[in-house]
Amino acid sequence: MKKQVKFVDGESAYRFMFPDGEGGVFEIEKSTLTFHAGKFYECFFKGLHEKPDYSLLPLEEGIKGQARHVYDTVEAIFSSACDSIDNSWFCKPDEDDGALR
Repeated sequence: MKKQVKFVDGESAYRFMFPDGEGGVFEIEKSTLTFHAGKFYECFFKGLHEKPDYSLLPLEEGIKGQARHVYDTVEAIFSSACDSIDNSWFCKPDEDDGALR
């Protein structure tokens, strides 16, 4: 499942969301820069029925410094998370060979 994720450098937070508005909005507050893994999971991974393949939309020109660092870090987290998910996690019950997934 290929999907693109939009990055927004808001006034008080960095936001990541699907451009079509589906799902929620994952925010990293600028005042704390705290990455909430549970919220990230709920926005992008909870309830999936197939392996995700997420990519961040390219940055607008001129984004640098802290915003660029947050973008690059979340991009790496997406890449690592998606790469670590195995397609077999999504087999249908009638295809299950009894192995733990």
